[in-house]
Amino acid sequence: LLAPPCASLCLQGALRALHRSQSPACARFCRALIGCLARDGPAHGQSPLLTSLHDPARSHLLEAAMTVLDPPGLRELFRGHLQGHLRGVATHRVANHGLQRLLDHAPEDVVSEALLEVGPALGEVLAQGHPGVVTALLGAARRHAPLQGEALRWLFQVGHAPLGERHAPF
Repeated sequence: LLAPPCASLCLQGALRALHRSQSPACARFCRALIGCLARDGPAHGQSPLLTSLHDPARSHLLEAAMTVLDPPGLRELFRGHLQGHLRGVATHRVANHGLQRLLDHAPEDVVSEALLEVGPALGEVLAQGHPGVVTALLGAARRHAPLQGEALRWLFQVGHAPLGERHAPF
């Protein structure tokens, strides 16, 4: 059920329906789906979930799981598979969407750690044409007020780079 596009859409729909119904089965189903995505052999020593974020078909499933996963699950997903790789995820044409979903739903401690990792690379992220990552990061900082100052500081550093170093037009 992970590979055919129509089956993937069915799984995504099932996740959304279970989440809306507030069924306890949603958490079990979500963790089982992530477990299936994590079973594939890692490429080049990477986490299989990190590899899934780079795959156009599998990334949609992982993104759907991130939108309904509980805070402890998001924390575990982040620390076990994504932390230390966010700069590459943020600048990847497919994987950056997964980072956006993570930031949309992550608890404050995860957003704080992601901000520390992605903040210094915001210029590169914008230069690669992924403003959605910046928008998601700022949205997460808006939801978690203690992070607003740091998020704005990183954004202003990109905006105030000398003309020779400016990464993206504003």
